[in-house]
Amino acid sequence: MAEDDEDLVRLSPTPENSGALAKEYTLDIPRIPSIELPLHVSSHPQSVKKAIRMCGGLQPVKEALHERSSLEDTQQGLELYLNEGQDPNGSEQFFNEHPIIGKRIPFRDESVVLKIQLPKGTMDKYGGNVKEALADLSSKEVRVTPVAIVNNTVKFREMSDFQVRLDHVPSANEFKNSFGSLEWSNFKKFVESVPDNDPRPFENITDMTVNRSNKCPSTDFQLPPPPRFSMVGLPLLYKYSTNPFAKKENGVPEVSSTYIKNYQQFVHDMGEKTKVPTRPHELLQRDFDSAQANGVYPGTKKESKFYECLMECLEILKTLFEQRPIWVKRHLDGIVPKQIYHTIKVALALVSYRFTMGPWRNTYIRLGVDPRSSPEYAKYQTEYFKIERKMLKSPSASKNIPKPPPNVFESDTPGSIDSRFKFTGSRIPWYFMLQIDLLVDEPNIREVYDNVKYLSQPNELTGWFEELDLAKMRRIVKYELGCMVQGNFEFNKYKLKYFKNMLFVKESMMGGATALKKDPDGDINMGGTEQSDRPVPPAIETANELEEAEEDDDNGVATGEADDVILEAEEADDDENIQVDPPEGEEDGSNDDEDDDADQETFDPKSASFQEIVNRISKSNPQAAQRIAKELDGLIHETKM
Repeated sequence: MAEDDEDLVRLSPTPENSGALAKEYTLDIPRIPSIELPLHVSSHPQSVKKAIRMCGGLQPVKEALHERSSLEDTQQGLELYLNEGQDPNGSEQFFNEHPIIGKRIPFRDESVVLKIQLPKGTMDKYGGNVKEALADLSSKEVRVTPVAIVNNTVKFREMSDFQVRLDHVPSANEFKNSFGSLEWSNFKKFVESVPDNDPRPFENITDMTVNRSNKCPSTDFQLPPPPRFSMVGLPLLYKYSTNPFAKKENGVPEVSSTYIKNYQQFVHDMGEKTKVPTRPHELLQRDFDSAQANGVYPGTKKESKFYECLMECLEILKTLFEQRPIWVKRHLDGIVPKQIYHTIKVALALVSYRFTMGPWRNTYIRLGVDPRSSPEYAKYQTEYFKIERKMLKSPSASKNIPKPPPNVFESDTPGSIDSRFKFTGSRIPWYFMLQIDLLVDEPNIREVYDNVKYLSQPNELTGWFEELDLAKMRRIVKYELGCMVQGNFEFNKYKLKYFKNMLFVKESMMGGATALKKDPDGDINMGGTEQSDRPVPPAIETANELEEAEEDDDNGVATGEADDVILEAEEADDDENIQVDPPEGEEDGSNDDEDDDADQETFDPKSASFQEIVNRISKSNPQAAQRIAKELDGLIHETKM
């Protein structure tokens, strides 16, 4: 045992000097690298030698520890072969599994290497268990000396590739002995052994003699293995987390009954042979039958009264679906009372199904009703409109767009769709996914709608309508909606007349590439002669006119299918877990997230003013916003810096 206490660190105080503190020392000691192997390496010399051999030998280990590059992408790394890279006879194997690459991670977790001195015979007494030995000894019997600091470590974080051993496969051995040896005589012997123009090259595969002493003869591997089995360099991160509603009682895991599963049925094909559901999902029907028999819905508790609320919601939905067989969920949100709203998804799954494609996508359809069976369901087709980002960049335009309704609200028309969802041409609707019958209150669209001719069979793109009829209605909505967003409620009657009398779906189909484009008043636009004396080729001039006219007719509003991201935020129908208990205090904070979403949609940092950016920051960090407004005078465009 060492006698110099100045270089030693006491592990723990003894009872007699329990109030004493350990001495402090400066760690002016060597810095060394280390290797963290995914192996069980003991202190036995043979175990250490084997670990080094699995890393390719002492020289590769030294090179990996002294690599200067600190970037992982530029490091060569240390290769670890799990089968040691050699066969039992000591000769190198050609068919070895790919190594795991270890990279240096400097300054990540510095640790101190300690030299611990114990009384002689202590380790034998405790069977080599250092922890038990230290726990049973007093501080006077133990001396610890810091000898080095590990300042960077080679760590192996790649996924291990598959093991390949083809020692007893004849074709593998032939390949190894010829190409693997890199000797010309072996090359020549191997090539000469291959017959010329072999008519049956695979005939001898099943008749090969292999070493049957091998427990798993690899008779199926008659070719070299692929260069890499796994295309993933790092293990997949599953981000697994435990169920927050799970708990243990008496050691038995049990999931809390706060949430139950939804069984909404979906139809994924518009083909004629596809049948629509006529009954609820069998698992949902089983749970509902159990609830009717016991008075408690499975997965809930009796005191939650989920079953009673569900029955009340079902009665309301059945009445609504009798009046209107196809609904948009946002319309139902204003009709179902708030106190039973938490049961709406289960109730909807009991009375309706959904299409994931086609003109009735994103609607709830009464079980047994097939909208493809009759044109009477054409008026329930959905059209989705959205304000383009270039319009939302304008602060004046964004102010004209009404905020979306809260998740649960009260319709201004009792028992029916809120009037603010309808498109009348006099105000911007609450929601831009509109069913056709919510458009016909606008006189121009009503005129087009009254003169439509339905198709003999519906299709996935336009449903029962001809494409031209839908194009007319879409053009009117886009034009009027774009005007109202800009604060203009006086529409051009000539434009509306032109849209109603369109002969073709697209302007470019009217007269070909050389025809001159007329404006809604019937006048011919003579092109750029007023702005420039330089002549413009007629074809280029006409193409520019068509592009400008079509862009102007769109009026900053786009149409088409709703984006999945938007629907996820607005409909939130992908959540299969239904909350049992109604949320409390929803009226206080229900609008916060939606306000933020609307603000996020309209806010563009590239075009926002300095004050708008400060206001934006103040929502999350008022102190930072106040400091920025006080210390900064404004923004400078990057081109002027």
